[in-house]
Amino acid sequence: MSSDTTGTFVMLGGTVVSIVTVLLFQIVAGRSLGVEAFAPIGVVWTVSFMVYTVFMIPVEQFITRRLALAHGNAGALAPDRILLMSVLGIGIVIGVGFVGVTVDRLFAGSTAFIALAIALLGTRGLLAVGRGFLAGRRRFTAYGGSLAAEGLTLLIAATIVAATHPTTLAFAIAMVLSPMAILLFNPFRATTTTGVRIVDNAAPVAFLGFLILATAASQIVIASGPVVVGLIGGSAAAVSSIFVTFTLFRGPITSAYNLVARVLPDFTALAAQGRAHVLTVWAHRITWAGYALAVAGFAAAYLIGSPIIRVLYGEEFAPDPAVAGFAGAGVGAGLAVLFVAQIYVATGATRALAGRWLVALVFAALAVAFGPGSPSLRIALGFAVGEIAALTTLGFAVGIPHSDSDEPRRSDVPGVE
Repeated sequence: MSSDTTGTFVMLGGTVVSIVTVLLFQIVAGRSLGVEAFAPIGVVWTVSFMVYTVFMIPVEQFITRRLALAHGNAGALAPDRILLMSVLGIGIVIGVGFVGVTVDRLFAGSTAFIALAIALLGTRGLLAVGRGFLAGRRRFTAYGGSLAAEGLTLLIAATIVAATHPTTLAFAIAMVLSPMAILLFNPFRATTTTGVRIVDNAAPVAFLGFLILATAASQIVIASGPVVVGLIGGSAAAVSSIFVTFTLFRGPITSAYNLVARVLPDFTALAAQGRAHVLTVWAHRITWAGYALAVAGFAAAYLIGSPIIRVLYGEEFAPDPAVAGFAGAGVGAGLAVLFVAQIYVATGATRALAGRWLVALVFAALAVAFGPGSPSLRIALGFAVGEIAALTTLGFAVGIPHSDSDEPRRSDVPGVE
């Protein structure tokens, strides 16, 4: 069995461990703190998730792509260190700023959560950079191990906190510590790769800027449902129902963020070799698979989605079967979208990626505004329509776009021509 195949299985296993440990952390913390004291944990978790997906995953993907082009030579990143640190810094400032503005309302006036948000987003930034190095150097086994190690560190720390000092702040500190498990895998170790010729047609600022825009648009489609359902007239019960439904169902998409790092180096290699036709074939295959997943997701969620939520959360949280069905369809399409998007990242075509995600966002908004039925049904329909629109516009583009810049860009790596 090749090292890449082994790494793929380890990444899958690490993802499963991550899912289970996060769920157990929430159970341990929730039962130890109670519903009121647990609320700040939920808020800071959400802030961390949004900053990580919108700002830090693009940094991880930038590093992965650049190192894949440079055969792992970290010197290829030297010209863009300030840019990468700036993007991470902007994300941290936004996240910490939100906590600071809402500290009285959402964190019971505890200013300690401001310092905690700085530490948490700082370690999450370290995690993103470290994972970018691991994926870009094709260290997939270490990447999968880091997923498991982060989750296990979180759960072990939470168990210790629950047994010794079960406070909200202590559980939050456990969240700060867990990303540092990436250091166990020495992601920044020196390599002996030299003399690699690097040609990258993607202008770094444009690449990252459009990738962040695309990620933000996708997160609006995926994560904004509970907020929007209240804005368009949904009751408090509808807000709670949509929240638990979307949180539960989008678990596969959230987990898939850990797996796209496996395909990005391969897609980048194909792009560097000029094999755009192969990438186009892969885009079409993934898109058709996404349609099949959307249909299967609708059917499964329509039939068993509401009963599952009823068992887990109670009768009052259970959505209408149609709401669950459209949420399931959106998840099926969304899984495929994540992988198709990696082709655009690999080719440096993030401008096209952002443009097509904005088109999908418009389709989602139209479905919410003019769709039939209750606010909850319109939100679920909008989610499904948005993801399917993104899948279609990305997957069936005429060929795979080239980089946003027409001028080749060579890095300033010593010894590289």
